[in-house]
Amino acid sequence: MNRSLKRILGYALAIGVLFFLGRVLVQTWDQVAASDFRFEFDALPLAVSLGLLFIARVFAVEAWRRILLSLGERMDLGFGVRAWFLSNLTRYIPGNIWQVATLMVMLNARGISKTNTLLSQAIYTALALTIAGIIGAFFLVVRPDLVSAWGAPTLGAFAPLLAALAFALVVVVFALPATNRWIVALTARVLRRELAAPAPSFARGLAPPLFSTLMWVANGVAFFLFIVSLTPLAPEHLPAFIAINAGAYWIGYVSFVTPSGLGFREGALALMLATYFPTPIAVALSLAARLWSTLGELLGVVIVWLITRRWA
Repeated sequence: MNRSLKRILGYALAIGVLFFLGRVLVQTWDQVAASDFRFEFDALPLAVSLGLLFIARVFAVEAWRRILLSLGERMDLGFGVRAWFLSNLTRYIPGNIWQVATLMVMLNARGISKTNTLLSQAIYTALALTIAGIIGAFFLVVRPDLVSAWGAPTLGAFAPLLAALAFALVVVVFALPATNRWIVALTARVLRRELAAPAPSFARGLAPPLFSTLMWVANGVAFFLFIVSLTPLAPEHLPAFIAINAGAYWIGYVSFVTPSGLGFREGALALMLATYFPTPIAVALSLAARLWSTLGELLGVVIVWLITRRWA
């Protein structure tokens, strides 16, 4: 399948999923009248949520930058944030490769090898997606009633302990020098070329997973505040919404075929939000969340541009 056809199919599939969600929204909207749901817009939580989105991305950049440093390269955080946000605009092209390609060009202009840029992104992506999956699984921890409803009450009782152990295991595994070497070897096999990179110490290896965790937590809090800006929501639901955000992102990313997980991410988000809101509201919020996250990315680009212009 050539790239043009794959791109067309990716957009067609995304449009199809979004059309289905829109149809569900229209056909089930009468459920809203039968519920006590109400929209109450609040600008302050929305503004704070957008600011937190930027902070979350800075945590992500620092996690990636620490990996790049471990490969023997040097890059300051300011340039990393600038490169990240500008390259992030290409994520909406199907394939999930264009952001990395743009980063390779931008960093190479600063003397950073394309190979190490690719390696650092491979390691970071594996790390971020693994942590997103673990945090997403915490949704079952904060909603043990769902696990019990699926016929596994014993598992629901032990879910918090199992999730905590899984998360600790992920942090330790990714901090191990052996894991770094394995990812380098796997990347070399995929690229069919020889790659060599120094393995960081265990202590230095702890930094990327910790910063990546901070990124997902900050992003989840931002998502919770976005929902709060539209409808009242009790603070005790915060852990669940952190998990929902990470889980939906994970599902969207691993879909591969649609640009930036378009459609798949919204579908997963609507499915999980439907455990808190009527189905049409869950669908509407999932679609609005895409616009909100895009606005946050554009805001980040504007902030980076203003800072760059001021210090130029």
